[in-house]
Formats: sequence, C-alpha cells, structure tokens
Amino acid sequence: MAPRSCVTLPLALLPALALSCLACSPETAVPTGPNPIDGQRAYGHVKAMVEIGPRPSGSAAIYKCRDYIKGELEAIGIPARVDKFTVDLGRPEVPAFSNIEAIIEGTRKDDDRILVIGSHYDTKRTDQAAPPEQPGFRFVGANDGGSSSGLLLELARHYKKHPPAVTLHLVWFDGEESIPWEWAGGERALFGSKRYVQELKSKSASSPLSKVVPVMLLLDMVGAKDLHIVEDSQNSSPELIRLFKRVTKALGKEKQFFQSTMPVADDHEPFAAVGIQTLDLIQFRDEDMQTWWHKPTDDLSMISAESLATVGHVVVTALPLVIEKYYPAAGSQSR
Repeated sequence: MAPRSCVTLPLALLPALALSCLACSPETAVPTGPNPIDGQRAYGHVKAMVEIGPRPSGSAAIYKCRDYIKGELEAIGIPARVDKFTVDLGRPEVPAFSNIEAIIEGTRKDDDRILVIGSHYDTKRTDQAAPPEQPGFRFVGANDGGSSSGLLLELARHYKKHPPAVTLHLVWFDGEESIPWEWAGGERALFGSKRYVQELKSKSASSPLSKVVPVMLLLDMVGAKDLHIVEDSQNSSPELIRLFKRVTKALGKEKQFFQSTMPVADDHEPFAAVGIQTLDLIQFRDEDMQTWWHKPTDDLSMISAESLATVGHVVVTALPLVIEKYYPAAGSQSR
C-alpha cells in the first residue's frame, strides 16, 4: 500500500470545503415495496366512464360522469365538493363547468400547506373537428380524460386509508379541452384549472400561493398499453422530474418514463404560472398524436390495468420524497 500524504488546508478554505461536501452528499434512498395501487380497480373506473360515452363540457354525459366520480368518493368515505361555474365564451356556449374536489387531511395537524393532485375528466368535443377527422366523430377519451380520472379515484381510496403527512387536494378538472378544435394558445381551454387556481388565490391572499401550495402533480393520459410518459420541457419542474426519475429507476420502470421530451400545455400550466412547482405525468409523443390522440381509436382497447398500476405505484412511492423536499416539517430543512 502506497503511503498517504497529509495536506494542510488554509482555514479560509474550510467553510467552502464543508459546503461542497454537503452539496455532493447522497440523496435520500428511495423506499420501495409492493404496489398498493389496484390497477384493475382503476381500470374499472375508466371503463365506467367510457361506457357513459363522449363527455364534453356542458353535456348531460359529463354531468353523469361527475355524479359517478362524486358517488365513488362518497362510497369510500370522502366528501366531494362540486364547484359549478360558467365562463362567458360567446359561441359556442357551454352551459356550465363542474370541478370536483376531494380533500384528504394530512397527519401533520399543525401544517396547513396543500399538495394538489389533479386530472381532467372532460373529453374533446368533436363538432368542429379538422381533417383527417370527420366533424362529430365519436370520441370517448379512454386515455385522454378517462385513464387519469380513474387512477385518481384509486389514489383517493389508497390515501383515505393511508393519509400522507400533508393535506391532499384531489381535483377532477372540467374544461381542460379547448372549445375550438385547435388549441390556439389555450385561451379557450384549461377552464377548470384556471378557476381552481383563482379559488386558491382568493383563500390565501395574505401569502404567496406557492407557499400554501408548494407542489401540484398532474395526471393525464396514463393508461396506454405501450406506456411512455414523456418529460415535459415547458411547465414541469426540472427538480420534480429528477426526483421522479430516481423513483422510476428504483422501481425498475425507467424505460416507461421520461425517455423523450415534449413541451406540454396542460392543466398544470395555471399552477406553474403562479410559482407552484408542477409535474405533468402524460403520454404525448408524436406517434401518439398520429395514432390515437383526439381520434376514435382512443377507446378502452388501448387501456391497460398494468399501466394504471405502474403510474400509481410511481406516484405513491414518490410522494413521501416530494413531501420531504418541498414540505419540510417545522424545525427541519429541505434537501
């Protein structure tokens, strides 16, 4: 063994050295275990929504879907709040939107911060569809609207039995889809999430909203058999993406997550605009847009209970790490 030399460092360098050691300290290990999320139960919820049929905002079908979600929440002992609201759109008019909110109290009784997990449950209206689609085609949105909403119900069941440290607001947003066929900047879209952010702002006027709601997680299009969740480069937090990458690697699911990058405008955008750290778990590749996105092929045949369980497993595994980092308990510091 070669002899080790001893180097004496100037005292002035010691603080810098200490900081560099802290910066390179290992991150918290990802605790893994059996998946508590029942993919078949989540799939059953998706199936029930799809069987209602197309569910565009303002339709009788989306009101039926709203009542289904509300009923399923109340059946597991979670009161559901329905927020009905209208927006002056001109033509074509939508009679009313309805957000659905379920609150699960955290185990820290002295912590009033909120973590939001959301999904949209409306489907795209097709009366103004552009080629190659025919106006008025039947769109049941099994993946786009159905998959995330069904999984969010299963997450509600899990967290009712196993509440996290901080309070969860689970929200099913209405009006995510743009009223014109083309997105056109999203001015006539994201109605439910915009409304919800405004509600939060009105209730927390005395402090920045990002202090009250440090994190918002969004689920959208999470049930495809060929599951490939993209890395959103537009509104999602790079830090949250890195955290979730650690989780997917620890669970052996990294090949199904973040292998491609895409800028995504979605219901997390109004939250990101007010400084909240957001992450959108969404499958949205070019090949998806060509084969099933906003097409008749987005039906139940493309949905997998295993994919729903996989995304749910990632969420429940990541959430304690998200809380540790963004919701430090009193007297502790986030990493």
